[in-house]
Amino acid sequence: MGEYAIRVTGRLSSALVSAFPTLHQQPLPVQTLLWGPLPDQAALQGVLDHLDELGVEILEVTQLPDREQDAAQDTAQDRPA
Repeated sequence: MGEYAIRVTGRLSSALVSAFPTLHQQPLPVQTLLWGPLPDQAALQGVLDHLDELGVEILEVTQLPDREQDAAQDTAQDRPA
């Protein structure tokens, strides 16, 4: 399905982040950014539901651009016409 970035309020403990083994985290001053690949919509919904059950406020969910598609577009733009 793709890679997603999920921005939440507050800093998440390492124990809470470990509940999402496929996601990376980047602590921000008053937020945490989780990102990584999710295989399908059910997986994305599962992460969002789990965060909600834990009382974590979700601020934003963004689908990240496909790296392979971006690389192909960059290569196509570099080719002479």
